[in-house]
Amino acid sequence: MRRREMMVSERSLLVALLVAPTLALQATLPSCTAFSSSIAHGTCNRRTSGRMAASDAILTEDAATTSRLVAEWCVASDRAQASVAISGATELASAMRDFWTSVHSFAREPGAIGRQRVLAFPKWADSFEATMFQRVMQHISDCSEVCEYLGESMLVAGRHPSSKPGDGEAIAPCPMIVLRSYNAPSLQDYEDVYDGPNPFAVLPDEAMDFSERGDGRVASDEEVIAVTRKWVEAVIVQMKVCPFSSSADRAGLPAGGVSYPLTHASTGEEVYEQFWEQVLQLAATDERELSTVLLLTPRFALHSAGGFDVFADSLNTALTQLRLEDQVQLVFFHPDYTFRDGKDRIGIDEGAANFARRSPYPMINLLRTPQVRKAQKGVPTGSVYTTNERNLEIVGSVQLQQMLETRDWAGVFEHQYASHEENTWK
Repeated sequence: MRRREMMVSERSLLVALLVAPTLALQATLPSCTAFSSSIAHGTCNRRTSGRMAASDAILTEDAATTSRLVAEWCVASDRAQASVAISGATELASAMRDFWTSVHSFAREPGAIGRQRVLAFPKWADSFEATMFQRVMQHISDCSEVCEYLGESMLVAGRHPSSKPGDGEAIAPCPMIVLRSYNAPSLQDYEDVYDGPNPFAVLPDEAMDFSERGDGRVASDEEVIAVTRKWVEAVIVQMKVCPFSSSADRAGLPAGGVSYPLTHASTGEEVYEQFWEQVLQLAATDERELSTVLLLTPRFALHSAGGFDVFADSLNTALTQLRLEDQVQLVFFHPDYTFRDGKDRIGIDEGAANFARRSPYPMINLLRTPQVRKAQKGVPTGSVYTTNERNLEIVGSVQLQQMLETRDWAGVFEHQYASHEENTWK
C-alpha cells in the first residue's frame, strides 16, 4: 500500500501564476517562487473530501488558495517535484493560449527527462463541464500531429474533478493538464511518417528560406508585410476574390480594419499559441476598428502545403469541437495551396482557381462569424467561387504563378473583372 502521508520540502514545488491576458510564465519561468506555507513544513494527507474533492467553489478562490489546493493535489498524487502553473483564463481562447505557452516553455527549459508540469484552470467555468474538457483534450491530441514536442518528447494527460482518480491519485481540485517529458526529439523519428525530414521541425535561422523568391535575399518583417499587402490589393481587392474587401486596410460587414500580425514561430506549439492570441485580440476589439486578421507565419511549413493543410484541419475541426464556430471562421492561405476539390472546379485554365488561396507566405485569416453569415445572405458562397474562377482565368495560372514568384502583381491592374452578385448585403 502506498504511503498515506507525504512530506514536501520547501523547494520541492514551484508555483507560477499565469494571469490572462498577460502571462507571467516565460521560457525561463522568472515568476516562479518556492511554495512555502504550512504544507511545506508538515504533512499532506491524501483525501477525497473537502477541498480536494473539487467543486465549482474553487472558481471564487483567490490565487494563493488555489495554488495551495493544486500543490496539495500534486503532493498527494506523487508529483511533489512537479512545477505548477495556475492559469487565470476564464474562457476558451485565453485557456488555450496559456496551454500552448506552457507547452512551449516547458519543452525548451532545461531539465531531466521525466520532469512534470501541472497546468491548472480554476477560473475557466466551461472546463468544469466534463464533456467540454474531453473535447479540449481531443483537440490537443489532434494538434500533436503537427507539433515538434507534444506527442514526440512530451506526454499530455487531463485530470478533471468529475473523473474517478487513478491509483495513487487524489481527486483533481479543478480541471488540470499534466505535461511530462519522456524523450529528446529527433528528426529521424519523422522519416517514416513524412518520407523525409519533418516539415514542422525546428531549423536554424539560416535554414529558414522565407526570402523574396528569385533574388535570394531574406526578407525583413517589414518586407514580408509589405509584399502581403501588395498581394491583398491586387488579388483579394482588385480581382475581387473577396467581394467585401475594399482595400488592404478595410474589409468586412460593416467595414472595419485589417491587421497583419507576423510571427517568427517555427513550431506547431508556437503557431497555435499565436493563433489563440489573435482570437483574443479579435474578440476584444470593436469590429469597426478590427474586422479581420491575417496572421502571417513565414517560418512555419513554408515549403509543405500538405503539412500546413494538416495544421489547418486541426483548427477547422476546433471550430465545431470547441464551440467556436459562432465567433470565428477561418480561411487558410499558402504559396502552394490547392483546393481539395480542384478537379471539379477547374475551368478553362487548369488550376487558376487555386490562386484565390495562394499567398506569398502561409497565413491564417480570422473572420468574425456574424459578418460572414451576413455576407453569405447577400452573396451566396457558390456565386463567389464561380466568379473568382472566371476572374482568375482572365490573368491565367501561368502569369499568376510568375507574379507570385516575382512579387510583382502590376499586370493584375491591366484587366477588368466581373463583380459578384449583389443583393441584400448593402
